[in-house]
Amino acid sequence: MTMVANLGQRIRQAREQAQMSQVELARRIGISANALCSIEAGETDPRASRIVAIAQELGISTDALLLGKPPTVNRAHTPTTKRQQPRKAAPVA
Repeated sequence: MTMVANLGQRIRQAREQAQMSQVELARRIGISANALCSIEAGETDPRASRIVAIAQELGISTDALLLGKPPTVNRAHTPTTKRQQPRKAAPVA
């Protein structure tokens, strides 16, 4: 089995563990469901940015996807559509 196939299997396993459909994960990371299906089947080598996006949406580390390390699920992870800017404190007079 190739690295891509193992990566695809780990993505599928993490997605199923998160109880998310291929359609939902694909929508969240901005690709087609067919593209995600090809990644999970090991037919397509995902870009690094896609791996990062997949890990973020599933709330696991990229190491879990890439290296097969036990996934560390971040239960507090809430996918966001917009990054919030940090608030700046008002100057003290």
